[in-house]
Amino acid sequence: MHIGCGSVYLDGWLNIDMQSPKTFLAVDRPDLVEYWRTTEDRYYAKHGDKTANSLRSGPLDQEYVCDRYGNLLELPIVLYADEVLLRQTFEHLSLTEARRALREIRALLGPGGIVRIDVPDHEETLRLYRETGDYFYVRHLLGPRRTEFGFHMMSYTRDRLTALVESHGFRRIGEEPNIHFYPAFCLRFERI
Repeated sequence: MHIGCGSVYLDGWLNIDMQSPKTFLAVDRPDLVEYWRTTEDRYYAKHGDKTANSLRSGPLDQEYVCDRYGNLLELPIVLYADEVLLRQTFEHLSLTEARRALREIRALLGPGGIVRIDVPDHEETLRLYRETGDYFYVRHLLGPRRTEFGFHMMSYTRDRLTALVESHGFRRIGEEPNIHFYPAFCLRFERI
C-alpha cells in the first residue's frame, strides 16, 4: 500500500489518498494514471521541475489520482499488505493520530511485513534555515498548507521516530537514501 500517494502513482502498489475535489479514482481518470504513473526506482520522475524556487510561491494546483480513497486514519478495507510506504505523510498526523495509524498498519501487515516512513529531516532543515535564512525551509518545517491537512503536526528525529514505531511492534531494519531535493529521511521497519 502506498498511502498518501498525491502526485505519485506507483505501478504495482495500491495507491491511496484522501478524497478531495482535485483527487480522482484511477478507474475514472486513466489519463491521470498515465500522466502520474511511475516506478519506485523513479519515484519522482514526473517532478524534475520541482525545486525550492518552484515551490516557494506556495501550494501547487494539480489534479491527483489514486486507486482508493483513504488516509492513515481511515484506510480502505484491505485484508493484508506485505509492505506499506508513507512518503511525506506521517508528519501530518498528531502524536495521537500517529499511534493510531501505526496500530492500523500493524494490523495490515503479517510478521515480517515492512513499513517505510519518509519524513522531513527537521534538524537539518533548521540548520539550513539558520545558515541561509531561506524562507523555503520555514515552508518545509510547517508543510505546504494546500488544504486543512497540509500542515506538519509533528517533527521527528531518527531516534524519536524509531522509538515511536518500535513501541508499536516493529523493529528498525535500516535507512534508505534521501530521494528528495530537501532534507528528509526514510526509515525501514519490520513488523515483529
